[in-house]
Formats: sequence, C-alpha cells, structure tokens
Amino acid sequence: MTASAREVRVFPDLEALSDAAAEIIVKLARESLQARGRFSVALAGGNTPKRTYQLLVERYRDEIDWSRWQVLFGDERFVPNDDNRSNYRMAREALLAAAPIPAGHVHPIPTDTPTVGDAADAYERTLRHVLAAGDTQPSAIDLVLLGVGPDGHTASLFPGSPVLAERTQWARAVEAPTTVQPSVSRVTLTLPCLNGARNVVFLIAGNDKRPVVVEILEGGEAAQRYPAAMVRAAGRTVWLVEQSAIGTREPNT
Repeated sequence: MTASAREVRVFPDLEALSDAAAEIIVKLARESLQARGRFSVALAGGNTPKRTYQLLVERYRDEIDWSRWQVLFGDERFVPNDDNRSNYRMAREALLAAAPIPAGHVHPIPTDTPTVGDAADAYERTLRHVLAAGDTQPSAIDLVLLGVGPDGHTASLFPGSPVLAERTQWARAVEAPTTVQPSVSRVTLTLPCLNGARNVVFLIAGNDKRPVVVEILEGGEAAQRYPAAMVRAAGRTVWLVEQSAIGTREPNT
C-alpha cells in the first residue's frame, strides 16, 4: 500500500484545533468499529494533545463505545508512570481516568524494567500481540496521534538518530538529545510502525514550531531531514496546525 497524500488544516487557536481533532478521533473510532470490531489508537504525549483528550470525555463520553478501544502510546520517557514527565500520566489525567476503557485495553510503555532496552523489547511484544488480535500477523494501528518538536522530531524520533534506519522492529529505545527537554532515555514507535498505520493525525501548536513546520509543508529535499517529514501513513495523513505554527504561508500538500 502506498503512502497517502498529506492533508493540512489550519486553525486560529488550540481550542479549535482540539475540537476538530476530537471529532476526527470519534469518526475514525466509529469507522474502525464498524469495519473491524475494534479501534486501536496510539496516543501522543506533550502539551498540545491534552485538550483534545479532555474534549473526548467532556463532549463524547456517552457516544463512544470505549469497551472496544485498544490504547497504545507513540512514545514514552523512561520515568515512573506517576512522574510529571510521563506521557502516560498526562493521558491518564486528561482522558483515561474518565473514559470507561477496560483496564486490560490500555497498554502503557513499561518504565519499570531494568533498562530502557528491555522496555522497548517488551513493548514490541505488546504491540504485536494487541494488534494481532487472534490473527497470525499483526494489523495496522487504526490511528496514530503525533506532534512535532521545534527540531522536527516526532514521537521520540530525533533528527540524525540511528533509529530512523529501523526497518523491522516497531518499538526501539532512544536517547534524547541534550537540546531536548526532558533529556531522558525513551521508547518510541518506529517509522515502519507509524507509516503502516491506517491513519496518522499530527496536532501542532506554537510559534516555536513555525520554521520547521513551514519547511516540511513546503516540501523539498531539505525537509526530509526532519523525522516528522518521514511519516506518511499507508492510509491517511492529516496535519492539524494552529495558525501560529504556520504563520501566513500557504502549505504545499
């Protein structure tokens, strides 16, 4: 299956972006449940998706069949899951604590293993088990939510990282550059996993992202040095961008 074209939508502020993102998630969840009987979603960390998660339970809690969701994570810092830097903690507080998803359907990246490499290996097994769902071959993730950092990283795929060359494994351990905070070891989904997804939705806000976002969306060979530009889902790729992150430039899609 070839990668899809990139769709770009621009919003005046984070609230409008979050509202649109929540609508998309609900729509894709319904379509996935109808087509395959379940909905697998990999959540993004960071500040931008938090409002989207809150809206899912504030506006749609009673409309969603949470019992058939399978919740995964795009990346995680190797810190305890009650640490302020934990992506799982943010998702739990904004979404998971209020959404009636069965506990066994939420799959955090483990951070209580002896090493970050052990955590990545464990999550590789989790991904393939959850997505196989009784079949012999794992299926694609229905929806992956991603962000973009000011350096062009996405999930925990950083520019120049050896993990960008991964072609078979779906989860790998990485070291964050010292220029990225928090600069702690992480586990990330890899490009083979992200690009195999049925849908990828980027949520991007903040004027500190503008130089990178504009360069990626304008295209060109130079933009391909950014990991975020390397993500093109096998199905649909949508960039939801807050106005300050793109300025007045019209993106090429």
